[in-house]
Amino acid sequence: MFNSTLGQEMTAYIELRKAVISESSSSNDQRVLAMLDQYLVESSFQEKVLTEDILATWSKTLTGKSKTVKEKLGVVRSFSRYLNTLGYPAFLPTLPKVKSDYIPYIFSDQEISRIFYHADNLTPEKPKSCSPFFSLKIPMALRILYSCGTRLGETVALQRKDIDFKSKTIFLKHTKFSKERIIPVHESLIEILELYCLALGIMHQPDAFLFPGKKRGTHYTTRQLQFWFSEILKAANIDQREKKPGERGACLHCFRHLFVLKSMQQLEAAGHPVDMNDLLLPTYLGHECLLDTDKYMRFSGVQVPESMDAFESFTAGLIPNVEVPYEED
Repeated sequence: MFNSTLGQEMTAYIELRKAVISESSSSNDQRVLAMLDQYLVESSFQEKVLTEDILATWSKTLTGKSKTVKEKLGVVRSFSRYLNTLGYPAFLPTLPKVKSDYIPYIFSDQEISRIFYHADNLTPEKPKSCSPFFSLKIPMALRILYSCGTRLGETVALQRKDIDFKSKTIFLKHTKFSKERIIPVHESLIEILELYCLALGIMHQPDAFLFPGKKRGTHYTTRQLQFWFSEILKAANIDQREKKPGERGACLHCFRHLFVLKSMQQLEAAGHPVDMNDLLLPTYLGHECLLDTDKYMRFSGVQVPESMDAFESFTAGLIPNVEVPYEED
């Protein structure tokens, strides 16, 4: 399995890991150690130690996103701890900070119009294979995602009792990190939701799912909604085959990015500048602070030029000019 001077120890370590973690996780550990093992062999490394120098040079060969590199170094760090317990000196590599290195796809207003047009006119090839009220559920789910910036899992798990028509709020209970929250929604969306519940016949069924599945007691899955959204993108002629490096292709999660962008634009336009002490938007999104919301504001200036202009106006005068003193030869 392993061929380096630490091959025996690597094999024993993987066997121990298999006994306490899942098969997929132990297989990942094995792949990472195989990379290190190969590097040690190619470097003619013959010692029963893992020095800081050898790990530093090996880490430079790692490719991929910062998260991937961190995960690989984490595996080696755990192996180093194991070696230390055996009495073999092993350096514990420092794990790098994970940086978000992608640019989300920001839908234009024209693309949003095309998306909703094709969602409202979506016709499956085999209508009988779809759940009842299929033609209503997809457009309704997209309107919630677009208007509220909710996560996909939060949306598909909604029940009738989660919608309060009087207070015009939605209760989100199946949330990331179990951060339940109540969000206010626009009156126009509440009106559509009321008509939707009446059409499905669930207005007086509090435990009914807002997006019921084909089988009784189930709801639409995130995968199902993602599939139909990809069909809508094709019909709307939103081509994702030529993405720039680091960019995220158009997907349902991009609605959440778009919601943040448009919300911040509206807040600024209403005279409510968003700063680091403002928890209004992060609370609505289910984030602990604005730093968690920050990654949703990473977009291309080419896609949203007016926002870049606003940013330049905002920072005018904040960054001083630096004059380099002239030196004669």
